[in-house]
Amino acid sequence: MPKLNDTHLPERLKEAIKQLEEGKEVEAKKNKTLLNAKQQQALVDAWDKQQELRKQHKPPKTEEEKKKIGWKDKREVRLDIYKQAHKELMDNIFDIHLRQLEREEAKANRVYLKGYFSAKDGQDPDSVGKIALARAGFMVARHPKMSKRDREIMELEDGLRKRFEAEMTDEEREEREWLKEIEKAEEEGRKNRFK
Repeated sequence: MPKLNDTHLPERLKEAIKQLEEGKEVEAKKNKTLLNAKQQQALVDAWDKQQELRKQHKPPKTEEEKKKIGWKDKREVRLDIYKQAHKELMDNIFDIHLRQLEREEAKANRVYLKGYFSAKDGQDPDSVGKIALARAGFMVARHPKMSKRDREIMELEDGLRKRFEAEMTDEEREEREWLKEIEKAEEEGRKNRFK
């Protein structure tokens, strides 16, 4: 399971809020994983306030009395703090994603450079760096470098291909489609052989 980071927290908080609203029990250890230190302290303070209310007042018998004195049970206190934490996260979600992206880019750069500078004599440092990235689980961009001449040749070939296709007879087009289907089937056969 991937390590929990700030981008996962809104979804996890929503799940915990839903469980609390349904009356299901949510483990107390989730307070440490879902809430930051400030929010954890707010939870402790809110519960301490409820403890003081319990010392001053008898347990209310109706919902109106509960609302009047601000009486809440532990589940309701946690629910309020979780909702507040979720709102704060959603207000800052863009910044959270940007920070996570920056962390991942920095990690990928460290992995690449470590591989790049560890290349031995006779090895291509760029290739070694990309291999290190792939081993670390990062996507490696595979953009072949094309020269201006290569691009011109490709454009010329595409233009010729389009012109030849436009000049084909119906019978020649049918044969071309047939050949494409055979090549596609052969390619799939090769792929399936190695599964």
